Amino acid sequence: MRLILLLFSLVFTFHSLWGQKNIKVERLGGNINTKFDEVAPVVSIDGKTLYFTRLGYYDFERTLIEEEQDISRTMSAQDYERHLAKIYSKIAGRTVRNPFASAYNQDIWIAESEDKEHFNKITHPGFPLNNALPNSIGSLTPSGNEVILINQFVAEGGMKKGFSLSRESETGEWSFPENITVNNYHNSGPDVSMCMSADGSVMILSLEKRDGYGRSDLYLCLRMDNNAWTTPINLGRMVNTSARETTPFLSEDKRMLFFSSNRSGNNDIFMSRRKGEDWFDWTKPSRYGAPINSKADDSRPYFNAETGYLYFTSKRKGSSDIYRAKIAGPNPYFVTLRGKIRNSSTGEPVGGTVRSNFQGRNYDNLYVSSNGDYRLKIPKGVNLFITSEKTGYTGRTEEISLPANYVFFKDFEMDLFVDPLEVGAEIALDPIFFIQSKSEVRNDSYAALDKLGEFLKVHPDIRIMVKGHTDNKGSIESLMKLSKDRATAVKNYLILKKGIHPIRIKTLGMGPDEPIADNRTDSGRMENRRVEVSITEIIEELSVGKER
Repeated sequence: MRLILLLFSLVFTFHSLWGQKNIKVERLGGNINTKFDEVAPVVSIDGKTLYFTRLGYYDFERTLIEEEQDISRTMSAQDYERHLAKIYSKIAGRTVRNPFASAYNQDIWIAESEDKEHFNKITHPGFPLNNALPNSIGSLTPSGNEVILINQFVAEGGMKKGFSLSRESETGEWSFPENITVNNYHNSGPDVSMCMSADGSVMILSLEKRDGYGRSDLYLCLRMDNNAWTTPINLGRMVNTSARETTPFLSEDKRMLFFSSNRSGNNDIFMSRRKGEDWFDWTKPSRYGAPINSKADDSRPYFNAETGYLYFTSKRKGSSDIYRAKIAGPNPYFVTLRGKIRNSSTGEPVGGTVRSNFQGRNYDNLYVSSNGDYRLKIPKGVNLFITSEKTGYTGRTEEISLPANYVFFKDFEMDLFVDPLEVGAEIALDPIFFIQSKSEVRNDSYAALDKLGEFLKVHPDIRIMVKGHTDNKGSIESLMKLSKDRATAVKNYLILKKGIHPIRIKTLGMGPDEPIADNRTDSGRMENRRVEVSITEIIEELSVGKER
């Protein structure tokens, strides 16, 4: 099903305050900034939630897992303090005598706001989002309930270099961090920072590597799969220098790169623009003037397009505090899509997952729901496929497009449906495209076929019918043959590439007989050129994992 939203238009202008003298810098209130160091502001896309890290604070999460046991509960207070000091000393490469006051005592804090201006509700999450090891959030994911953590954590105990993902449930509980895989990941320096693009396709990392131009450079990673990323590639000499380039942030439209660098002495905040589609073609970075940059260290920029605020960390008052400055007018790039996952037979909400897939890309953003409620941030001006999934059901895929030149004053609500596994149920697929007038599957459709193959492996008791459809351009004989050939091409892929037994797959060519759109338009004919898959038989007595 395709859903194109045509909402009312509103003249909307983006007024940049870049370089103007009337920029005002605001130090956030005492419920966030204290005499301790507060760093690493990360702001939700809607501007209502601020995540930050507090260092050396006495009220930290003391959970410390070793050999699957929390030794903070089994050790005496003195033994625990000495043991934690040894761990921090090993991380720091020098002796740490007071672990509680150490900069390696890092916990994540969360501040929430109703009006995007005043952060009144402050919470301090416990384990597993925080533990006695260094904890910090580098970025958010498009799902809205996931954070990217600096470091990887082992369930049996310990910590490794890298990144991991934690997900918040509807009840406010956080999942144990899942490792994120970056090919050939290496960082020889003591510090690391990163950001993920708002659409989840790109990460920018600050790493210290042999192929760099200085102590820390900015590197690009592209997403390959849900938690798998390409080898980091240096962004080049225009962005990186012999100094330290750290704490990157990429704007929601992926055109502006904010970061900090000590190329002029202290750490200052810079911004560079991507000239075109090439990720290695940037303008010369511009250094922000006063009052954003000061004579002290200023770093960790995080720009929120919803409010126009640039959040950052500064030592201008002595300790590290979190500040913000309005550098632009509100220009929201994302819209909140929310609703419920429902059983199509009963209409009742059911727990499941929602995936958002960018057209032509082979990666997904995932929202996990235990009670059926879901909430996603989706960009305007991009075609997306939204798929609902639940074990024991087949999901449905909706195509959604939010016009880039519209302003949405509230969340857009859309319920999603899953169908109980039963004979006749259609299996939801991302669109499968073919080379025009041929039965050859296009490369960008293999991901959809791979998902179908995995579904059939998980459900070995299911047999399917693959039906090919065409538009009405051509003779009925040629169209019937083409539709049959396309269905056969799908069957052959599942057999040869995914190992599905041929007896489980039947094919049928429907030609132009079952259009779902108007064949008088190009877009309608494109929708009619499709493949549909439905369940023909469920063999209840088949043992799990056994092919027939």
